Amino acid sequence: MKTSASMPPIVQQLEQFYSELGMAQVARLSEIYTDNVEFIDPLHHLHGIADLSQYFEHLLVNTDKCEFHFSSRLIADSEFSLTWQMQFAHPKLGNGRLIALDGISHLKFDEKIYYHRDYYDVSAMLHDHIPVIGWLSKKLKNGLAQ
Repeated sequence: MKTSASMPPIVQQLEQFYSELGMAQVARLSEIYTDNVEFIDPLHHLHGIADLSQYFEHLLVNTDKCEFHFSSRLIADSEFSLTWQMQFAHPKLGNGRLIALDGISHLKFDEKIYYHRDYYDVSAMLHDHIPVIGWLSKKLKNGLAQ
């Protein structure tokens, strides 16, 4: 594993971008992602910087807070993986309380990132924090764990 001193600049740029995530950051997407970026998460599969910009605008328009804290990095040649915790607050989820979500991202890059895939638990992000559905989701998880 590389240290931060030998970390490729694009990794540092990405971490800074997501640690300060907000509407103002959307204009900076082209600084770290290629025009033809492929972005995948459990709910979306996007192609191109225009689709990615629209995705972030839609995601952030009603979000009160969204920031990422990175805990580990695996870097090899022209790809890297990051583990993270996203902390966000949205008025329609969890009564607007701060929600923490753990995940991991796998990214590929040349000078900029051309492939970004996120892995996280969708129910921990959404379902658990919606009235009635959250109750049912937690009951199902607890029932399956026994």
